This record gives sequence, structure tokens and C-alpha cells, in this order.
Amino acid sequence: MDGLVTGWEINCEVNRLLLDGVPAAGWEVGFSERTRTVASQWAHVHNVRLYHLEKRGKAFLGAMTTFPRGAKPTRKQIERSLDASDAAMGRFLAEVEELGTVKSWPNGPAAFLGYLCAHEAHHRGLVLASLRLAGIKLPKEVTYGMWGLWSKRRAGRLPR
Repeated sequence: MDGLVTGWEINCEVNRLLLDGVPAAGWEVGFSERTRTVASQWAHVHNVRLYHLEKRGKAFLGAMTTFPRGAKPTRKQIERSLDASDAAMGRFLAEVEELGTVKSWPNGPAAFLGYLCAHEAHHRGLVLASLRLAGIKLPKEVTYGMWGLWSKRRAGRLPR
């Protein structure tokens, strides 16, 4: 079945394609002085996932923790955290799909997935804007590849 988990996995693959495409020089740039850096954008994405798991699927949290405000996570820390929250949210969405409801969410499972993906797409856009304003150009395999994943990917596997 092509459902919530498939949509989530594709979203995670898109995130990882962009994350892997960010050069070291782009890790600490932001689009203005008082905004999140690229690293902080990814930390925020992870933190929001954990917020929703804490509120709606505590059993899926395990030992994961959020990044504190002002943290300066390394790429490896971000990668490990996103890998863990990718998988935990995927397991949570599999349960949601089976139950047909999301605890403490006013709309159904599809709207919840839509919210999660829209939130993460917003932050991918901020990452792209920050890099562009810093003069860092990503390869077309990344910028166009993010779109291609939505229509070319086969269901049922996370990339890592």
C-alpha cells in the first residue's frame, strides 16, 4: 500500500539529498544575521518531530533528545538525529495509518502528514535561500533531484 509511510520516506529522502548536498562552507550560513543557520534549520526540523512524538506518540521517542536553543550541532550530530527521528516518525505513521487517527490532532492522518511535510519543505526552502544568499550554488542533481524523488522513487525503503 502506498500511504503515509511512503510519503514520509520520500520526504526524508528529499531532506537527506539536500543535507548531503550542503558543502562545509554552507553549514553555518543564514539568510540574515538574526535567523537560524543551515545547521540550526536541520536541528529545528528534528526538534519539531520530537515535539509531535512527545505529544502524540511517546512510545516512539526512545532515547532521542532535542537540540537546545542556541546549540551548534555538527553535521554528524544532525545526520544521526535526523536518521533516528526519520525512523521513529515512520514507525509512528505506520501505527497512525493502521489506527486511522492521530492523537490530539484535529484532522486526519493525511492532514498530519501534509503538515509535517509542509513544515519540513519550508525549512528546506530556508536552507536553499541561505545558501543562495551566501553565494553557494548547489549542483542541479540536488536542486532538481529533490523534485524527482517524489515521482521516481519506489515505496518501502529509507535510503539509510
